[in-house]
Amino acid sequence: MHFIGIFSNYLEFEIIKENIENHIKQKNLQLIHITSGNIDNMKNIVFETILLCDKTNIKEAQKDILNKICSNCKYIIMNADVFGNTKIINKKMSNCITYGLNQKSTITVSSIQEDKAIIYVQRNLKNIEEKEIEMGETSIDLKDKKQISIEAILAIFSIFLIYN
Repeated sequence: MHFIGIFSNYLEFEIIKENIENHIKQKNLQLIHITSGNIDNMKNIVFETILLCDKTNIKEAQKDILNKICSNCKYIIMNADVFGNTKIINKKMSNCITYGLNQKSTITVSSIQEDKAIIYVQRNLKNIEEKEIEMGETSIDLKDKKQISIEAILAIFSIFLIYN
């Protein structure tokens, strides 16, 4: 069983969960919503991947707990536009994948149109099976995703890269 912790607001968690459950090949994924209200209960769970989307409600005392949770993960995926200038997690991890609209993110958008986006992976990565994912561009169809933010699409794409 692969435990994926998602630190986000409720709506974003539901969007990410629905898209992952409907489109990912692996069926042994357990998605767990982490919030500032339940983070104390998560410190003994060993997550394989943590997805950090939103930090709005992280209290100062909870940063150490989040750092401890992240230190045991194989992958940390984080929104660089939100977490880029913070010291919440130790960024020395080799499997830290950033996403966002800035040019320094591992996964970013090179162009966006009304019904498609071109997502660019800016460095080689290894997926869960240790297979190399080479940098390059991928076109994503947005016709059925009008209500999803581009940041959520990048987060979902990041999980797909690792687990598909």
